[in-house]
Amino acid sequence: MTADHTTSSNDLAAAFAVLSDFLSGNGLTTQLAQVESALVEATATEARAVAEQHGLSVDLLAAALAVRSKVGRLNDVIHASTISLVLPQILEPCERVTNRPSLGAGNDKSRPFDLETDRRIAEFKVAQWKGADTMRKRGVFADLVHLALDESGRRAQLYVVGDRPTHFLRTSASKASWTLGRSSPHTRARFGERFDPDGTLSVAEFTAGPAAHIELVDLRRLVPGLE
Repeated sequence: MTADHTTSSNDLAAAFAVLSDFLSGNGLTTQLAQVESALVEATATEARAVAEQHGLSVDLLAAALAVRSKVGRLNDVIHASTISLVLPQILEPCERVTNRPSLGAGNDKSRPFDLETDRRIAEFKVAQWKGADTMRKRGVFADLVHLALDESGRRAQLYVVGDRPTHFLRTSASKASWTLGRSSPHTRARFGERFDPDGTLSVAEFTAGPAAHIELVDLRRLVPGLE
């Protein structure tokens, strides 16, 4: 480990400590509500005192920015860990991974799916839906379409967390074309040409029709830590 790496690790640990101290006093919502109330009719001097009293300092801001720059990759860690834990459970005897799995974020044309083997293709959506999930809905449907467009004949699977993603795919009356609105023009064009030339299919109709062969798998059965 280099000196620079050691310094960087120590700085990050210190930033985590600053954030932990701030967050451990009260819940963040409670703290912010107290600050908001204290700032009503405050002058500049009083506003400065309120910030100091509640620990909203330059050091706290710097710590939060430092942690965010690292924790932004946390989703990649969760995604990679999930796929790595699932693989030993799902690979059949003599089944082999044929392409580098896509464990992190980013688009790579040489790796069109999160997982490719000599027998299957699979996409993984590890987000836990909370209720206001418009972007997650678009993302999971785009992955379903991506799998449906494959013509290799391999088994196709979409791994999700919980009941909400599957319920959305199987019951939503939203137009498929609208749900693909944030996908690439190339994907939208291929979808329209192959599955929905009239733009009338709903998400549920697509799931039950052209995508009926795709298995929807709840990751909680394989990785209990995702509960």
